[in-house]
This record gives sequence, structure tokens and C-alpha cells, in this order.
Amino acid sequence: MSSYVLILENNEERSLQVGKLGTITFEPGYYYYVGSAKKMSRVVRHFNAKSKKWHVDYISQVFTVVGAILFKIPECELASKIKLKKIPSFGCSDCECESHLFYSKNLTIENLFA
Repeated sequence: MSSYVLILENNEERSLQVGKLGTITFEPGYYYYVGSAKKMSRVVRHFNAKSKKWHVDYISQVFTVVGAILFKIPECELASKIKLKKIPSFGCSDCECESHLFYSKNLTIENLFA
């Protein structure tokens, strides 16, 4: 396994402080976070209480974690293939990507890469 997409549901508009990114307003809907999964523990941690270490930790403790999809391609390559609305600079402070968090009003797994 090399990467994953974590699917999160946000049921109301809310503004959250996300580390050094500052306050971000999140619309109701579904968020898709792309992460590196060199070990299964990187995925499993999102389903449990945890400390805030990465950008995604600030939202995964508030939003509902719906599930995760595992991939055998590198994290940045996976993020570049997702064709949903990008949340600028989220989750990609250590790479050249525009974002590793994407938004859709509806749950849209089949259209994730459309």
C-alpha cells in the first residue's frame, strides 16, 4: 500500500483553526483527504482519538470519518488525479501539490477522478 483517500462528512458550515493554515470555513458536504500510507497505522489513526499533528487531524476529530480507500500509487500522484474542488494548501506543506484535501457537496466516490 502506498496512499489512501480518507472520506469525511461535514454536516454543517463551520470555521476551524487548522494549525498554521489559520481559520478555514468548511461547507457542509464530503471531504476527501489524500495521505501517505506506508503503514496501515497511518490510516487506522483517523478512526481513533489522536493528538493534532497534521492538518487532517484538525478536521477528522470534528467531521465524521466515513471510510478510507487504499491505493498503490504515491500520495502526490493520487492527489493530482482527483478532480474535485481543492482546499488550497491543505495537507501539502511538504510537497509541491496545490492541495491534498478536496470537497464535494455529495458523496461521489464513482466521480472522484472524473
